[in-house]
This record gives sequence, C-alpha cells and structure tokens, in this order.
Amino acid sequence: MPHSIYESITNNQSFPVNIFVAPIQSSTYHWHNEYEMIGILKGSIWMQVQSEQVRLKKGDIYLVNPNVIHAIKGVENEENLCMFVQMSRELLAFDEEDNKEVRFYLDSTDEEEPEKGFAYFYKKMAELVYESMREDRHQAFRIRAQVCTLIADLFDQVIYDIRFKDAAAQNDQELTVKAITLMEEHMGEEKVMDLVCKKIGLSRKSLDRNLKTTLDLTGKELLENLRIEQAKNLLKNTDKNMNYILDACGFGSEKTFYRVFREETGFTPKAFREKGQVEEYDEALKGYLNYETSEVKRILREILNG
Repeated sequence: MPHSIYESITNNQSFPVNIFVAPIQSSTYHWHNEYEMIGILKGSIWMQVQSEQVRLKKGDIYLVNPNVIHAIKGVENEENLCMFVQMSRELLAFDEEDNKEVRFYLDSTDEEEPEKGFAYFYKKMAELVYESMREDRHQAFRIRAQVCTLIADLFDQVIYDIRFKDAAAQNDQELTVKAITLMEEHMGEEKVMDLVCKKIGLSRKSLDRNLKTTLDLTGKELLENLRIEQAKNLLKNTDKNMNYILDACGFGSEKTFYRVFREETGFTPKAFREKGQVEEYDEALKGYLNYETSEVKRILREILNG
C-alpha cells in the first residue's frame, strides 16, 4: 500500500470545510485541493512543506496552500494534539478564472506576523474547532459564520499573492508525485532509481535536481525515507515477520535495515513494534491517531478563556 497519497477530503459539514483534532504519528508526503490550517494544541511536530522544514510547537499555526506536497511527523517520545481546518478552494476563490489561485503566507515560525498577531488566528481556530465539537441544532450556521469571518481575516491580515498557475512549477510537482508513486510501487526491487528514471524519462542527475527543488531531497534520500515509513507502517499495523518487511521495503540486507531504521527512529525494528500497539490503518488519513475528547475540550477552553 503506498505511503504517500493524494488526500481526498470528505467534508463533515453541509459546507465545504473539514474540521477535526488529531494526534500525529507520521503523515508523509501528501497533497490535496484544499487550504489546510494546522494549529498545535499540545507538544510539537515536524512540518515539511516542499523544501522547507519547520518545527511547530504548542501555540503555533501554519497554513498549507492547495496542491502543495507536504509531510507531518510527530516528535519522537512526545505526545501531540493538532487542530485541522481544511477549506475548499471555492470558498477562497479570487474569481472564477481557473488559471488563478490565492496563496497565503501564514507561518508562526516566520517573522512576517499578521497585524493582529498569530495568536489571533490561533484563537480563531480554537473557537471553530470547539464549535464543531458541540451538539447544537444550529451548529452548522455558526460554523459557516466563523469560517467566513476567518477567511475575511486571512485576506485582511495575512500576506498573500494571486498567482497565475505556473506550468513549469506545476510540471515540477507532477514529476515529483510520479517519482514518489514509482518508488513506492517498486521499492522492493533492485536498482529502483534506474527503473524510476527510465519510466519518467530523465537522467538521475535531472531527477535529483527536480527533487531537490520540490522536496530538498535527493532520489536516494527520498527512497530511504519512503522505505523507513513503509517499514514503520508494516511493523505497527501488520504481523509480518522481519524478513518479509526487509524484502518488501527493499533494504537489501538485515544489517542495513537495522542500521538505517535505528538511525531514523532511535529504536530497533523489534523494539519499535513492541513499543506501539497495532492501530487501524486509514488510507485517507494515515498517521492520525485517536484522542481523548475531554482533554481536547479542556485545552480549547483554556485557550478561549486565556
């Protein structure tokens, strides 16, 4: 099963918005058509958006623009809770022209702070999430009002630009997506990179140049990352033995598998499996775990009353 995905988002309201809270274990390279705002309620996470990597901690907020490849990882041995608000592009469309899109720059680790501050948008997110968790017959109307206010505030307070879709940039991303898909499909085979280059029709040097531009990784680094993530998934969510996992992920030798896995996770494969219980594997939202609703509501009340 591929570990990176195009994430098709199903809205849980009668309004093109998806609102939820989740602890993050590992959600590697994925993309979607929606704007995605992420706020950290507890702990911290690593966020990679194309070639940029930042660490978001409690109180931080980040907006991912549509169809941008990104990855989220929890920090080892640290619990986290994250708020997500995913909004359809049609809600923020500048006009009806398909070749234009609005891109916002909202990142609380950056120096470009909105006029009302990052805390203002963090609290707005908390209000929206808290409202979505209430049982109220008129909840949908309140959510619509709060989402529309949030969007207006983004336009009023946050730096943004209106771009004509760049065919070259779009082609770079499409090429990266194709490379990721091929690596996942063939990671258990020999000479994976040669095969990927042949199918794409690029030299290894050209492919590496593309991947460095879009993800700040070489082909070798990306393949190793995908192999580790697939191994983690198989260890946590299946009872497959070590030889099967080693072959399926294409590590080549047991020694290499153990060395690379320990360098990345801090655990041997056996210890990693014993550490975590088997969890249900959701193809649409990989790495999003269960949480205690009461704890989330308590944290949200503290933010709203602060």
